[in-house]
Amino acid sequence: MDTSNSAKKRTMSPSIDTEAHYKKGKNGIKRLKVEEPDAEPQAIRPKREEPNDEEPMFPLPPFRQTPGPISVSQSYIRRLILEHWNAEIWYCEKAKKLGQLEIGPAPGLRLTIIQASLQRLVAERWDAEVKRCEEAKRAQLLELLLAAHGITRLV
Repeated sequence: MDTSNSAKKRTMSPSIDTEAHYKKGKNGIKRLKVEEPDAEPQAIRPKREEPNDEEPMFPLPPFRQTPGPISVSQSYIRRLILEHWNAEIWYCEKAKKLGQLEIGPAPGLRLTIIQASLQRLVAERWDAEVKRCEEAKRAQLLELLLAAHGITRLV
């Protein structure tokens, strides 16, 4: 096999001058030139560009691409919204009941004034949370309805 012909067939980067950096040795094999100690070093690889301090560094496009939108039916999104907020409301009602049970009296004892006011505070807090969840549910359903009609921004 003739190694000199196979070396000629391979393409190299156009930025590297093969004759300047290689010399032919015995049997026609190309080897890197050994620099003399007094000679200036030759750059075998092209210099990398130094980052410019004025320009911010951002990742290249593969790292900042966002996937395209996914097509789903409006009824499916509506069902997801309803399931999410109904679960939140159920959790709030359950937490309200548990909070009131923690404050409640032992069996056979009467409720004190402090316990009654604490139960009222717990109930008010969780009722406010339920109200917030219902408002958020209505707002998301309204957004979905407006988007179905092509309205994406309110001015």
